[in-house]
Amino acid sequence: MSLLTTLALLGTLTAAPVIAAQDASADATTQTRIARVERGLLDPVVVAGQPWPTATLADRMRQLHVPGLSVTVIDGGRIAWTRSYGLADAQTGRPLTTETALQTGSLSKPVAAVLAMRLRETGRLDLDADVASVLPLKSDHPITTRALLSHTAGLPGGGFTGYDAQGPLPTPSQILRGEPPAQNPPASVTGSPVYRYSSLGYVALQQVLAPSGADDFATLAQRLVLRPLSMTRSFFAAAPVGGQAATVARGHDLAGAPLPGGFKRHPELAAAGLWSTSEDMARLLIAVDRASRGESPGFLRAESARALLMPVGEGYGLGFELDGSGLAETVGHSGSNVGYKALMLIHPRTGQGAVVLTNGDGGWPLIEALVRAIAAEYRWPDRQPLERAVTAPSLAWYDRYVGRYSVSGLILEISRDGDKLMLAGPPLGDRPVQLLPSGEHRFFIREKDAQLQLDPSDEGSVRTLTFIDGRPRPGRRVEGAAAKTP
Repeated sequence: MSLLTTLALLGTLTAAPVIAAQDASADATTQTRIARVERGLLDPVVVAGQPWPTATLADRMRQLHVPGLSVTVIDGGRIAWTRSYGLADAQTGRPLTTETALQTGSLSKPVAAVLAMRLRETGRLDLDADVASVLPLKSDHPITTRALLSHTAGLPGGGFTGYDAQGPLPTPSQILRGEPPAQNPPASVTGSPVYRYSSLGYVALQQVLAPSGADDFATLAQRLVLRPLSMTRSFFAAAPVGGQAATVARGHDLAGAPLPGGFKRHPELAAAGLWSTSEDMARLLIAVDRASRGESPGFLRAESARALLMPVGEGYGLGFELDGSGLAETVGHSGSNVGYKALMLIHPRTGQGAVVLTNGDGGWPLIEALVRAIAAEYRWPDRQPLERAVTAPSLAWYDRYVGRYSVSGLILEISRDGDKLMLAGPPLGDRPVQLLPSGEHRFFIREKDAQLQLDPSDEGSVRTLTFIDGRPRPGRRVEGAAAKTP
């Protein structure tokens, strides 16, 4: 995820003590490994030649205002352990347990893809038949279920922000048409059918799999995927009903404040409407991984599982994100609903992986740091910190760098603290971070794989910079005159 996402800290709340839900079944060795993970969270970037600085899970949860977290570690193709930490609801103090369901965002998509494969195996679905006739879409080329699953149907990109606690909810057809009460514009199939990540495509998929409505989709998923995998705490719903409402985790904003109504509602079930636990999602990953090797024919045939994991475009298969190669190959998905962040992944070659679910908008850096701690403890072939070398600082330039810069619509502020250069701004959290010199007018930070290149002019002033975060982002000084050589 880009560092320069549109974030805004909304205040600071006093975090409740972070308490882990104990797993009495874990042996002494596992308990020791869990303890090392809990106190071994790692920044994405470390200084070459120096010890890796670590943080505790409890401290990072407080710093990032994430009330609750659930994690399951997979090792050797089996669930090694599950733990939950913190609160399901910061307002009431209700603890988050290993059985508390959270919104999983786009982790819904792999479940929907597995459902499609299960329907295919029963003869109820042809992945390559043109389904345009059952969708309220105009298209100059055929639309197939396979294309919807792989985001290659030509639908608009992007995701959904959800609906407030009150008010009517749109049907999939209304969402695709952009008709009230849907909040999105009408969907149109444009351009050639190349890869474009599209949650609208999964709304179309939902209508293809269950033309009669959301209840039918949720029932099919329960009967064909969730129940067979013993995902007993998982369900698809725009909002929990009955006793479920009192047991799920409430979403929280960047300041750790509970969302009004508890969460945003998502009628886009196949795209973002799954509630689950980290252990349930680990069961799904393990089942698909085993099926791909022909070890679970009773649930999913090997050919079906392999089709799910076959790359189609831009590191995506059918409902699954694919990354890396060799031992570092990973299968999984990330998820982001308002108030919730999630990640699941498994290494098919080693049977190692993890699922992390959080109920806070500040969850991404927390998830990344925790997964790096797990990777270090279990010696994963990837997810290790990136080492960068520090060069001698050019202190004479530091005062000239100081100022406020606009980058991608956000304000970053560079300040000086003695011999240190600091960077602050909304996407960096509530505290300035140190800029470490790595070359002439070039710096990096430990908190993100990102670099900053300052651009001195011929007369020695600094008016522009380039922030490199996956791609270069130009920035310009926006307040006061650029500092010049005395």
